[in-house]
Amino acid sequence: MASTLALESVQRQTSPSDLIICGILYKWVNYGKGWRARWFVLQDGVLSFFKIHGPDKIVVNQETEKGSRVIGEESMKLMFCNHKNGSHSSSKTWKAVGEIHLKVSSIRESKSDDKGFSIYTGTKRLHLRAECREDRMAWIEALQAVKDKFPRISNSELMAPVDNLAVSTEKMRQRLLEEGLNEVAIQESEQIMKDEFMSMRNQLLLLKQKQCLLMDTVRQLEVHVVIRRITLGSQNSSSVSSLNNSARQSSISLP
Repeated sequence: MASTLALESVQRQTSPSDLIICGILYKWVNYGKGWRARWFVLQDGVLSFFKIHGPDKIVVNQETEKGSRVIGEESMKLMFCNHKNGSHSSSKTWKAVGEIHLKVSSIRESKSDDKGFSIYTGTKRLHLRAECREDRMAWIEALQAVKDKFPRISNSELMAPVDNLAVSTEKMRQRLLEEGLNEVAIQESEQIMKDEFMSMRNQLLLLKQKQCLLMDTVRQLEVHVVIRRITLGSQNSSSVSSLNNSARQSSISLP
């Protein structure tokens, strides 16, 4: 709520797609490291993320993020803490750990986690988690608003013949001319070659799409299994701790 109040005047004047959006999100790293906090910045259609701990951490404060929309209470606390400690670094350029171009990405809410969502680039999936459900909604709305600014490419455009395809038949044309074939026969031969090439290209694209979908599904299942195990493990630990505390209290109350 603090972030909303602090930047209310900015949001009234600017649409989400034109703003610089920033804040803390938790990124799934791997099975060993789990979720790690990162500082995310959405600007000019690119979502970049930075470390907030360690020697390579980014330093953010009210000065560096002036004019931006900051999402999340934890993000605001980090900014105010750095400002209070005198961490000023507006002149320094920080190197992003990674970045995603929303033009070629898709955004999806998690069905098993009301704070989680993911961004798929076509080759990899970024699993993210917000501080609360409201923050997730704010991030998804901002990301989708930026993505909607880019024109959508239809399947027919993706599968359309490339302009330089005629160049690939030039050597064949020269050879057929040397053999004495007339123009009609050469054009028919070129068309046969183009049709065969496009048929093979479409088959390869279809196989590639199936492979990407399969790999993406497998990765999602793996992540959901690990997250579920971690959640169940935490719940079991809490249950065992509660039982132990109850047992101690019972033993103390006995005469």
